[in-house]
Amino acid sequence: MEERQRAPFGSWPSPFVAAEVAAGKVSRSALQIAGGAAVWLEGRPEEGGRQVLVRSGPDGVPVDWSPPGVSIRSRVHEYGGGAVTVSDRTVVYVDQADQRLYRWMGPDGGPPEPLTPGGPEADGARYADGRWTADRGWFVCVEERTADRSGRRLVAVPADGPPQVVMLVGEQDFVAAPRPSPDGRHLAWVGWDHPDMPWDASTLWVGRLESTGGVPRVVGAERVAGGHGVSVGQPLWCRDGGLVLVSDQSGWWQPYRLPPGALDVPDGALVRLCALEAEFHAPDWALGQATMAELPDGSLACRARVDGRDTVVVVPVGKAASDHPPRVVPQPCVTISGLAAGPLGDRMALVVLGSTPDAPPAVSAADAAAITDPTAPAGGRPGWERLSAPSSAPPDGDVSRAAPVVARTAEGPVHGLVYFPTSSRWTGPAGALPPLVVFCHGGPTGAVEPGFDPLVQFFTSRGLAVAAVDYRGSSGYGRRYREGLRGRWGVGDVDDCVAFAVALADRGVVDGGRMAIRGTSSGGLTALAALMRSDRFAGAVAWYGVTDLEALARDTHEFESRYLDSLVGPLPAAAATYRERSPMHHPDRLSGAVLLLQGLDDPVVPAAQSAEFARALEAAGVRCRYRAFAGESHGFRRSETIRAALEEELAFYGDILGFEASPGR
Repeated sequence: MEERQRAPFGSWPSPFVAAEVAAGKVSRSALQIAGGAAVWLEGRPEEGGRQVLVRSGPDGVPVDWSPPGVSIRSRVHEYGGGAVTVSDRTVVYVDQADQRLYRWMGPDGGPPEPLTPGGPEADGARYADGRWTADRGWFVCVEERTADRSGRRLVAVPADGPPQVVMLVGEQDFVAAPRPSPDGRHLAWVGWDHPDMPWDASTLWVGRLESTGGVPRVVGAERVAGGHGVSVGQPLWCRDGGLVLVSDQSGWWQPYRLPPGALDVPDGALVRLCALEAEFHAPDWALGQATMAELPDGSLACRARVDGRDTVVVVPVGKAASDHPPRVVPQPCVTISGLAAGPLGDRMALVVLGSTPDAPPAVSAADAAAITDPTAPAGGRPGWERLSAPSSAPPDGDVSRAAPVVARTAEGPVHGLVYFPTSSRWTGPAGALPPLVVFCHGGPTGAVEPGFDPLVQFFTSRGLAVAAVDYRGSSGYGRRYREGLRGRWGVGDVDDCVAFAVALADRGVVDGGRMAIRGTSSGGLTALAALMRSDRFAGAVAWYGVTDLEALARDTHEFESRYLDSLVGPLPAAAATYRERSPMHHPDRLSGAVLLLQGLDDPVVPAAQSAEFARALEAAGVRCRYRAFAGESHGFRRSETIRAALEEELAFYGDILGFEASPGR
């Protein structure tokens, strides 16, 4: 093995070049099984962020399976999700360009057919998260009307005839996850009202699905789970007519079941299927979340997050939680975003979308029989076959793997991951410690992910340590931890990130005199506020970050327009608190330099916030660099944008932490 050379931390030549990292940030989502194949969406930075439907091929080579040139993306709630539904070889998708629903029968089935009206009749409507009724006559989905701000409702659109929209459910502020039962008799869905977010309080409803003159309608809706102080999600009909859902009424998002024939008995008929203190669900920022799948024997394959790491477990449905513990399925992923089960070619399979510690998100499948067979040897590992195209393999010895760390503070434990500098060719000067960059995730109900992320490796392979902090308010640790930020956004999250960084410095694993902090979206507020509440960081980087809480509450989109009621306080009574915690109103209090990276088409955090804040910092004598990107929204999708942002960020750290940044190999 070649001896490693010594060079200053931060200046190491790296195999993770910004252009390749940007091009390699391919996202994968919307995993399904249909027509004997696995299908999923790929977001491709090299194609301007275009979302393409991909289908696993019988020869092991995946193929594109959406109309040429079309980008499949919904803008419901601005975060979208649930933009495509595939059954057999019929694809129903949302065209990003006009937000209409289209049906497409595949490459040999002719051009796409619109299912919803266009032109003035569309009235700014957006669609998402749909399913066919049992007879395939109607497609039931979420509709959001933006032109008249009339809200969101469940609608049905016909499979045949001219495009039309029939309203089914519209009593609540928000609706999601409409799921017709396999026998065609019922419709299940989730709803919630302002000021709650779906992870605060939401309700699972079931109504009878009837028809009048061939037109569907929902009657006799009953609440079957959720309500005040309880969050529910992911209704899933089983083959025997039972209904599975996820509820956090125990303090953890766990699976429950409403047995067949019990649909008219609310609450009391629910059976908790698993008592494991783990999160089987995540905050519904995007529609269409699917982390449970019914296996051939009727059991459930579930993604369960324990201590910040995902596993796959099999949960029996015939017994209560105390009668039968879940069984862990050996598989390599530590971050999992989707599960599906069904016929794959000539076999029944479980398909997983997830990432390992040293490889980006991929789609893999294993025989369902190997997972459900009770005679399989304990600890036996089913064979996993990769279905998605392989990504370029990271160089051996250059990947930093997440190390879980818990920092003890006066307010309680703070969870996080630490990535130490890693290189096969370079090491730091003798006796020196690496600089630290603290990553603040968005949400703030998001969570750090232990799976491979080339953006993290971009920094660690150059000699920087990275700490990704699950500050209080993060998901993945139960409802109590998630609610730890209520009324404390801009304070509790900041203090936790500072405490985590200081704990690492006190342990002697990073250079406490050379630390920076960065965040995306709400994490941008956390990073910037850290310069207000602490002098431990030399600077902060905000990607489309919040700078003015009052402006955010006033200008943001409908989905989040009341989110700050719980995070900060209701307006106008809490106006003074909003101003006190907003970096916009205290530019002179920032103790370090600032880099602002902003999309000009951002409807969540409007670009005017960042531009105005940059001017305020300049007037206050604070070093600030502001760069805006045309055509980018809330979350950068284009490879040229990601590349430019990474290069700006690396140069910024070199400037404030005192090293000469090496842009390439």
